[in-house]
Amino acid sequence: MKTILGVLIMVIGLSHGIMQYKLSSGATLNVKQRSDTQAVAVQVWVDVGSSAENMNQKGMAHFLEHMLFNGSEGYSQGEIDQIVESMGGSINAGTSKDFTYYHITIAKPYWKEALELIYYLTQRPLLDKDSVEKEKPIVIEEIKRKDDDPRNKLWEELEKQVYKISPYRDPILGFENTVRAFTQEGLREFFTNFYAPQVINIVIVGDVNPEEVYELAEKTFGKEEKRQVKKQKVKPEPEQLENRSKTVRDSRLSNAYWVIAWRVPGIKEREYPALMVLDQILGTGRTSILFREIREKGFASSIGCGDFSRPIDNIFYIFASTSPEGVDSLKEEVFKLINSPESFITDEVVEIAKQRLINSKAFEHERVQSEAFTIGYYLTVGKSLNPYLYFENSIMAVSKEDILEILRKYIIAKPYSEVILTPR
Repeated sequence: MKTILGVLIMVIGLSHGIMQYKLSSGATLNVKQRSDTQAVAVQVWVDVGSSAENMNQKGMAHFLEHMLFNGSEGYSQGEIDQIVESMGGSINAGTSKDFTYYHITIAKPYWKEALELIYYLTQRPLLDKDSVEKEKPIVIEEIKRKDDDPRNKLWEELEKQVYKISPYRDPILGFENTVRAFTQEGLREFFTNFYAPQVINIVIVGDVNPEEVYELAEKTFGKEEKRQVKKQKVKPEPEQLENRSKTVRDSRLSNAYWVIAWRVPGIKEREYPALMVLDQILGTGRTSILFREIREKGFASSIGCGDFSRPIDNIFYIFASTSPEGVDSLKEEVFKLINSPESFITDEVVEIAKQRLINSKAFEHERVQSEAFTIGYYLTVGKSLNPYLYFENSIMAVSKEDILEILRKYIIAKPYSEVILTPR
């Protein structure tokens, strides 16, 4: 569907009512009008995470996120934050291995100010040399602080076990030596490359007029010049042919922590909805099978499962804590459980899990910032809004056999990676 002006690409999903526009700069604007709330979510999604970094840039995507709050054209350091907070709003940002996003949640009367502020924040940063040097010790301290919690080591070691060549194996924060070597020129080059407007998704959810949003977005994000984007291709991880296990000892611990993971389909794959339902059945809530059969029977003090929601090389994990001497029996019970799925995966259990999953997503999307996140995530990481648009249909289509097939194909008797973190 196109307007006379040719700026409206389409209305996505009649029931969802997302208006999608292509701005003159190549940036994509997505507006979801909602009259049931007085809050407006204003988000900017950038198609870059730590997995796009080369060896000398490790930690640069996260460092650049910090730098954007150190002053923009017309705004000194911290001034944008102060303005948003003075209007009763909140502002923050986040960096993952697949994306970086900036978000403001504000009351309806101030959405225009929020859109202008987030434009200057994300497209017109100063990136001056003094701020670069001042930010280095702050980020290095963040790296060291992360290591203060030994449980962070569990997840870092897990990804090193799972990924042998993929950049997913490296931490988002990078390393002290790479951060110390960052320069103003290197950060400017990274920004110019990865923050080009044509790879940006702007997402607005709330009680706003889409045409008014488009007009303001065109005056801000739309006036940026298109730039060539050179993106490093993420190398796919080779097939894992054998089990991998590592034990890490730490004298600061009193309990043991155990995590085990298998390679599974990514968020763009046809089988992914079945994986989401499996997660509900196995580890979500006090009625889940892992809680009832492992936690309540005393094999673990806590237990859960999930996946990393990645586009490629995704992993499904089971995580638990127990006594140092209880790891072997915990592992034995978990394997006994997942190796006999017919004992707990029934048609009735599947239907209940599907309905819970649909309901929880509906509750989550009552908050404008959560719905905007979902839209931005699927557009940026999944390159498609279909998982959002057809979420309920895809979940309802999952059958008991689909879930059993996920277990047989990817988990039961398949190579796994595990890390045990235990007291010294």
